[in-house]
Amino acid sequence: MTHSPTSPEPQISRRAASLRFPGLLLGLGLGGFVDGIVLHQILQWHHLISQETPPTDLGNLQANVTADGLFHATTWLLVVAGLAALWTTVRSGRPWTWRHLVGWMLAGWGIFNLVEGVVDHHLLQIHRVRPNTADPLAWDIGFLVLGALLLVGGWLLARAAPPSSTETSTG
Repeated sequence: MTHSPTSPEPQISRRAASLRFPGLLLGLGLGGFVDGIVLHQILQWHHLISQETPPTDLGNLQANVTADGLFHATTWLLVVAGLAALWTTVRSGRPWTWRHLVGWMLAGWGIFNLVEGVVDHHLLQIHRVRPNTADPLAWDIGFLVLGALLLVGGWLLARAAPPSSTETSTG
């Protein structure tokens, strides 16, 4: 079955594709910011390399803070790249909705949690989510479950956005 250029299905597909890349980049970067700011700085549960280099003295603490800074610089670059990609999408006049954008951003955050959780917590073992608890593995698994929920929820939100609505923007 073929669709005319004005049928809703191709519009949804074009809209989803146009926001997928910027949304995922923004979600990856902002998810990293939430992790770094909330877990590393505010709650001080861990640093990026705290399992590998415990911050038990000033030298190790400085190494951890430097690693956290490099991590934040990387997440900042992801956000800048996501904003540039979003700007390009908006300026191109391609149709988009806030639901699609937020959905892809949530999916990107979920991907961040899943990759960071699997790679840093389990494969490289450079830190745990909350190492000084009775069951640090439960916190690591919770982080992965949150990532999976964000990924699926974001994908469903992006997919369910209506083909045309009052929230549609064209730049």
